Amino acid sequence: MTSKLLRILLSLAFILVTVTSFAQWTVTLPSGIRVDENLNNRFLFCGNSAKTYETLFRSMDDLVLRGEGIVSIIQIGDSHIQAGFLPEQMRKNFASFISAGCGARGLIFPYRIAKTNNPSDYFVKFSGKWENCRNVETNKSCILGLTGILSKTRDSLAEMTFHFRENATFRDFDFIRIFHETLDTSFRLDFPGLEGRYRVLYPLQTGYTDVRFDSVISDSLRIRIIKKDTSAACFTLYGIDFEDREAGVVYSAAGINGAEVTSYLRCDLLKDQLSKMNPGWVILSLGTNDAYPLNFKKEEFIDNYVSLVKLIRDAHPGVPVLLTVPGDSYRKRRYDNLNLVAAREAIFEVATKTDCAVWDFYTLMGGPKSIMQWYKAGLVARDKLHFDKQGYLIQADLLFGAFVNAYSSFIDQLNATE
Repeated sequence: MTSKLLRILLSLAFILVTVTSFAQWTVTLPSGIRVDENLNNRFLFCGNSAKTYETLFRSMDDLVLRGEGIVSIIQIGDSHIQAGFLPEQMRKNFASFISAGCGARGLIFPYRIAKTNNPSDYFVKFSGKWENCRNVETNKSCILGLTGILSKTRDSLAEMTFHFRENATFRDFDFIRIFHETLDTSFRLDFPGLEGRYRVLYPLQTGYTDVRFDSVISDSLRIRIIKKDTSAACFTLYGIDFEDREAGVVYSAAGINGAEVTSYLRCDLLKDQLSKMNPGWVILSLGTNDAYPLNFKKEEFIDNYVSLVKLIRDAHPGVPVLLTVPGDSYRKRRYDNLNLVAAREAIFEVATKTDCAVWDFYTLMGGPKSIMQWYKAGLVARDKLHFDKQGYLIQADLLFGAFVNAYSSFIDQLNATE
């Protein structure tokens, strides 16, 4: 069979899968909300960004049509991402798109330990006394990583247990990577209830520990941190990556309430940890908090955002990056935030300078003052800054639809050249 014939057959299979499943991604909007999906819901490829997406779409080809490979995605953002509704809906959509429905949860953090809201697809129980630091706390001096948050304990014995809810999209894992401060023989990690059924791998590199389990785990994981040397300082946790060896999508999300672009530039270990995550696609969803102050400085925002994209590309050269434009919102519940118009323009400038694609949710949502339409439709919280759960689900469905449109266009172009 020739490669061209194989491509045609695979493309037909893709069309069949897409047409069969597309009804699940059709977004039903409440009365009063108007979105022209055909006109506005697409990725805008700035600079030479289309070239960087070829690797991602070829990987999706292998996964969707052949059931081979792992596509690793990470979305970095603010409270819209920490809430977890949007990333979890993206996982559900990817699970529907992939015939096998396989995937893994990816990078998570026990936010409850840090006394902040946790995504709803898992909950955390813990013991011990913990100290915390986030990238928005400029009054604290701490070294942070990809998640933008840390928890550390000085206790001789501390625990945390992750419970994955039954309706969580990706629950299965047989491998975890624990990102932590340099771990020496002063501390030991173990997993109660799994004695003899796992191997702790201490790599030559510092800053993380890999654990391989003998079988797939689906419900919960209990981690115990034991201090063996009373003179040891503390154990610092940056996050845990949950994965498995099956083909599928790994969709990680790192969000911090109130985060701006500069918040992640403060994360000294972001580059190193991102390189170890080895993502195939990075989505940056920032700008809401940057544009909130009255004295929003557009050029400074551009410079900072360019620096963040370059940092990500230094960690993983050539990785496709998507910049999402934040939706409309109010300032102090009652004032139009027209800085978002300037922020939108700035994001397009950043994308052109750094070869990123853009998903313009601001325009798709309706542009200036559209937040009131969404609020009246029951999709926005009382602060007119955040969405409610249904609002985030709709946003995720629209984002996923734009991804499918871009992927489908890639398939069409590939067929036309072969």
